[in-house]
Amino acid sequence: MTNMDAVKSIKSRLAGLKRRERFIDYRESGPYARKLENLLDEIDQIAESPRQGVELVAAFIQTDNAVLESADDSDGIVGDVYSIFACDSFIRHASQCEDKEWLYDILLKLHAKDDFGVRGSLIESVAKFLPEPYLRRLVDEFWSSGEKETGEISKYHWFLPIESVARQLKDPELFERACRTKWPKLPTAGYLDIAEVYFESGYPLVALQWLDKVPLEETFQIDERERLLLKICIELGDKNRGKEVAWHIFRRYRDGENLAMLLEVLGYENLERVIAGETEEILRTPELSDSDVDFLLDADRIDEAEQYVMERLEQLDGYFYHDLLSWAEIFEDHKRFLVTSLIYRALLNSILDQGRSAAYYYGVKYLRTLDDLATKITDWGGFPDNEEYELALRMDHKRKFSFWKRYDQ
Repeated sequence: MTNMDAVKSIKSRLAGLKRRERFIDYRESGPYARKLENLLDEIDQIAESPRQGVELVAAFIQTDNAVLESADDSDGIVGDVYSIFACDSFIRHASQCEDKEWLYDILLKLHAKDDFGVRGSLIESVAKFLPEPYLRRLVDEFWSSGEKETGEISKYHWFLPIESVARQLKDPELFERACRTKWPKLPTAGYLDIAEVYFESGYPLVALQWLDKVPLEETFQIDERERLLLKICIELGDKNRGKEVAWHIFRRYRDGENLAMLLEVLGYENLERVIAGETEEILRTPELSDSDVDFLLDADRIDEAEQYVMERLEQLDGYFYHDLLSWAEIFEDHKRFLVTSLIYRALLNSILDQGRSAAYYYGVKYLRTLDDLATKITDWGGFPDNEEYELALRMDHKRKFSFWKRYDQ
């Protein structure tokens, strides 16, 4: 088949997609998405020049409205073909295309008809295929088109992409102007966004000034704000404030990533001192924190983790079974069979107390695990042994016949 024949075949199939021949239900969406991906792959293979590749992928992208209107895309996989794969293919071909004026016109046409919002990646990566003068023209075009619109949603269709272009241009003043157009009264998110762009553009001091405009009592996006503030402090060489911020981040959620961030500021030679001090602080805190249990276990403070959990057993919530199962596995590996058993009891109690029959399979599994653990425990530390626990369980949940039938079998 010649290139001309292959292109004709592709265009014919693209025209077929636009005709919306039948509705694609949820069960068909996966195979249908793969069919679309294969069509994209064919375009990439037959394109003999960047321009031809752009033309064909642009034509593919323009089928999105018809396809998405005629498909149940509840899980988003059909939309992903357009928003990820097709946009990536367009950018790849466009970055090698020398006719920038033609590309500029193609991009404007594609953005104008983005009814399903799946073409945004083209604007987010526009600097990869259009030089700065065209980006400036694009911004002017977006301002002009947005100002002609009357509805808010229609205005945002043109104004919102300006923020993305401003980031790529590293033009924080343009970004600020776009933000103020979107939010006449800037919310916390607006201050954070503007601060980020000033920092990314090489203006850490201005970024700091924007962050400091947010009231101290504001908690919305506090983690994002403090992470940016820490970067700014490091950039400006403000070690004292940087340490304070790093401690705030770490103590809000003690995990390996935040510990590493803290040690970058304090110095890695302080690792043991930090772990010892935080362990004492955790043990003094009456409320159970999942992240604090994880921290103690990750730091290999098994004794302290066991003590912490044992003193807060009534706070164990079997609903968060992923955490509890992870802890139980680690404790069992370290032969801490009593605390392991008590965690499995919390998991089983949660299932039976809520009458979650769909989870009875797991409940039976937990009870059998308790039977096995009981053979390894010699000191129950004042807690009912396994026989006593099971007897009380049968009394409290005697009407849950299906559960006991599964277990007894």
